[in-house]
Amino acid sequence: MARQAAPVEEFIEKLVIARLSRPDAADLAAGPEGGPDGAALREEATAIRRNLEEMAADRVLGRIDRAQMLAATSRANIRLGEIEAEVEGAARENVLTPLVAAENAAGAWEGLDLSRKRAVITTLMTITLCSPGRGASRVFDPATLEVCWRQKS
Repeated sequence: MARQAAPVEEFIEKLVIARLSRPDAADLAAGPEGGPDGAALREEATAIRRNLEEMAADRVLGRIDRAQMLAATSRANIRLGEIEAEVEGAARENVLTPLVAAENAAGAWEGLDLSRKRAVITTLMTITLCSPGRGASRVFDPATLEVCWRQKS
């Protein structure tokens, strides 16, 4: 399937700007009071990974058995997933904060570089391009896009 990118990008940008221009846009970046301590979370993740490496060495030396290794690894991976989710949530809040605080969302959007725009779009929505069908006209049809909002819309 081939598609002209410009009309799709313009449509998505209009959706993003419209969402960021709504009175409740500040709610998109609102997180829990104080938010997570990123440095502490990174330290904890590093310590968990170091412990996993030490356990692997202990397993090789026969200091722990397979069941102990599997149980500890499972618990460690669960906690690493929780840490990753917390850090990701904080990053989402950070990427939206300057936009929802701006008086003019369209102006703030225009001031962003491409990577920041992509991060905002990824934070706000998932986009699926659908086939326009055989023999469809070359005019862009917004109905050929599926947009699922990740945040309250």
